[in-house]
This record gives sequence, structure tokens and C-alpha cells, in this order.
Amino acid sequence: MIRSILPIAVLGVVLAGCSEKQGGTPTAGSDTPTTTGTSAKPTTTSSSGTSGGLESFDACAAVQAAAGQLPLTEIEPNGKAGCDAEFGTSVSLGVKAYPSLGISDFVMGPNSKPSDITIGSRKARKVGAPAGGTTSSCAVTIEVTAKSRVDVVASANASQDEACDAATKLATAIEPKLPK
Repeated sequence: MIRSILPIAVLGVVLAGCSEKQGGTPTAGSDTPTTTGTSAKPTTTSSSGTSGGLESFDACAAVQAAAGQLPLTEIEPNGKAGCDAEFGTSVSLGVKAYPSLGISDFVMGPNSKPSDITIGSRKARKVGAPAGGTTSSCAVTIEVTAKSRVDVVASANASQDEACDAATKLATAIEPKLPK
């Protein structure tokens, strides 16, 4: 039962970046440096500057590393940038990287209870009952840059407090693995 709730909660978080329609034709980004300026010494920039290096972040490797200090089992990839796990016997967790969405882009649900917190040395936001979640779900979204983040979403059998506790513990454990 708990495994069926987590995908719904994660879906709500995934849809956080899909709330506005933009006209035009989509094109793939490039990590090829671009040269700008007219001086004899051109300036080089990269299109991946806002992601904070999250393109190469391995959510399951981070969760697996945390398994030594937390009761994590059933660690499985969920798409390209996500990972699911069980925390103890009553909480399902999902970790997902968002290279182009900051914590301010996180979509709240009608019953969400957000609070600004700190995880390690990073800004973060804890959200009880996130969009697409239930009253016994919680998300901790960790800022990597102003425009990139990693979410830890939890759904518990018993209570929102249990979900928030598990999400906060896993977020704290994986924070050192996030790109600086």
C-alpha cells in the first residue's frame, strides 16, 4: 500500500516544473561553452551553470551511502534522476534531483504546511502535505543553487510527523553528497 502512495506524492513534486505553458519549439541544451564579448580575451560561460552540477548527481548512490546510518531498504532507481527506498517498515521515500528548478519553484498543495529550515549548510524547505501527497506525507527540498534542488519526499503509514522525520533524516544524510 505504501509503495502505491509514494508515486502519487512524487508525481506532484515532478509536476512542480510543469505549471506554465511556454510558446516556441523545444530544443536540447548544450554544455558546449559559449564565447561572449569583444575584447581580445573572450569570456567563456557554460549553459549548465544554474544546475549546480546536478546532471551527474546519482540519487541512488547517495541513498545507498546513507543506508549505513539509516534503516533504508529496497533502494531502487526511479527514472533518470530519482531513487526510491523504504525507511524502516512504515515509510516510503523518494529522492529526485531538479537541475533547473529551485526551492522557490516547489508547488504547494492546498493543505501544505511549509517551513524554511537548514540542512547542513544549505537552505531547505520542509513541506507537510505537499501537492499530490496525503496528510501523512512530507517533502524536504534542498537548495543546490538558486535554480536547482534535490527533493526528499516521504509517505508514512502512521503520521505526517513520521514522514517528515524520515525525510529530514535522509536529507541530512545525503546533503554532503550534493554538488557544492
